[in-house]
Amino acid sequence: SIISLSRVYAQTKPSIIRLNYGMQRHAGGGMAVRTLTCIPGITGDWRHAGGGVCYDTRGFFGMAWDALWRDDLRTAPARTLLMTRLGEGLLELADPPVKALFVYASNPAVSIPHQTKVLRGLAREDLFTVVVEHVHTDTTPYADLVLPATMMHEHADLLIAYGHLYIAWNAPAVAPPGECLPTTELFRRLARAMQLTEPALYDSDEQMARDVLASGHPSLTGITLEALQERGSIRLSYPQPFVPFAHGFPTASGKLELVSERMAAAGLDPVAGYTPPNENTRDDREHPVVLLAPANHRFLNSCFNEPGPPTLHIHPDDASGIATGQRVRVSNWRGAFVAIAEINKRVRRGVVSCTKGHGGPGVNATVDERDSDMGGGAVYHDNRVKLTPL
Repeated sequence: SIISLSRVYAQTKPSIIRLNYGMQRHAGGGMAVRTLTCIPGITGDWRHAGGGVCYDTRGFFGMAWDALWRDDLRTAPARTLLMTRLGEGLLELADPPVKALFVYASNPAVSIPHQTKVLRGLAREDLFTVVVEHVHTDTTPYADLVLPATMMHEHADLLIAYGHLYIAWNAPAVAPPGECLPTTELFRRLARAMQLTEPALYDSDEQMARDVLASGHPSLTGITLEALQERGSIRLSYPQPFVPFAHGFPTASGKLELVSERMAAAGLDPVAGYTPPNENTRDDREHPVVLLAPANHRFLNSCFNEPGPPTLHIHPDDASGIATGQRVRVSNWRGAFVAIAEINKRVRRGVVSCTKGHGGPGVNATVDERDSDMGGGAVYHDNRVKLTPL
């Protein structure tokens, strides 16, 4: 959600990490990058509705993000730490070390690569950890303080989308129970306790929504908070059907770049092609299969998961000594977890698959704490493991 992004961050000390899975900010201040496959670019099918592949629609929402981030309030550059390398940040960082961790909308004990390392970091006696939650998660036992959070039907929120072009206003349906508070109100109270004086830190949710809508971007023509409160959701002001790149691409040349100078400048192959996985480039007989970690179709994230161990899909040729329904230990030098085997041909030879988001030791126990070569993402699918029947 948009208004979960807090303005308090502009005045907090750089030795505090904030964890939030809401919006991911990209270099240069832009939001999600729109991607298009090469084949529709060559054939020209991108000119027609449905003729290409649009991965993420967030870049089409012309919101005034700077009105939320308020980088202008910073008096000095802030240190930036990567959530995907939380274990490194908690165990190896110095000058200064991380002394406080404020977790909201996240369950890092499960969702971060190199899970065993993250848990060692969370277990530090000198780390003060606050977790904002509405259910018991794998992270809450590590908290010095757990604050009760509101659910979506108990607080106001302004919502954009990953895969469509509608912006929505989420009005609270009921009052929060007990002492539950929205994240925005927690940060307002934190700012007050820290005696911060910047007026923007105390803006209401409605005022922040108005600020982010007041960008003047053509996509928001006619969209105001009052209109959203009346109608619930409004489509962005784009033609219908919408052909995103009819008037050019978001590149310096304005073209779909099959050869990209920006890629070359980043030290990557400028021509679209195949890059072998890092862990596939070495001969690893001890860890013979690649582990993929897709999303589960039956639940969202580790806060809403199913009880019990996850299912591990194994090709029959890789199931030596393993039967469907059997417990299997999946391991490498980073860690291990237990799953229930299902032998089928949903995966190809040499590949096993286990969905992410389960509580307890899971796929992230085996994932490396390493940045991808492009985009600085986690390497959830670049992972080799061995299987041991139990």
